[in-house]
Amino acid sequence: MKTLLSHMHALLAQFQGPGPLPHPELPPPENVGLPPPWWIPWAALLLLGLLIAVIVWLLIRPKETPPTPQRQPWSSAFRALTDLRTRLQSIPPQDMSHRISQILRRYLQERYAVPAPARTTREIFDGRVERQPGAPVSRAQGLWRERFEPVAHLCDDISFMPAPRTEEESTMLIDQALARMQEEKP
Repeated sequence: MKTLLSHMHALLAQFQGPGPLPHPELPPPENVGLPPPWWIPWAALLLLGLLIAVIVWLLIRPKETPPTPQRQPWSSAFRALTDLRTRLQSIPPQDMSHRISQILRRYLQERYAVPAPARTTREIFDGRVERQPGAPVSRAQGLWRERFEPVAHLCDDISFMPAPRTEEESTMLIDQALARMQEEKP
């Protein structure tokens, strides 16, 4: 160990320091002094002020609102239909059929992306299916057509036929709509 240290001292003693500058005509760099000591308290106060500002901003900023839960088409339509069932005596049959039709149209739009509120019953169910040539009709599309077409036509019959309508027809219509919704239950 002692010999190693003596070899190190010998090597360090031979070191002369940095060599001459590559361009001797340039003046040597000036010695840059440290900044005055008064800047340290000012920098500390500035950092403390920024820290206080960030804490105040975090406390008074507007709170993030939680995202609204996605609407469940089946549960909202079923709830609306059962609510109509409880108010059966207070709503005339023509208005009842219109309300049922609107609930089912909104359900078809939300569940199957059918633009039902903007179309007539004939356009919804008798219209051509917009699909690729040669592609079969999807099972889901066939199911909603089979389930809801009779209910939609019954809604139209009750709403637009000139014969006076009864409360029993409204009851039958809402029961039929609820039965179709039960078939759709996810």
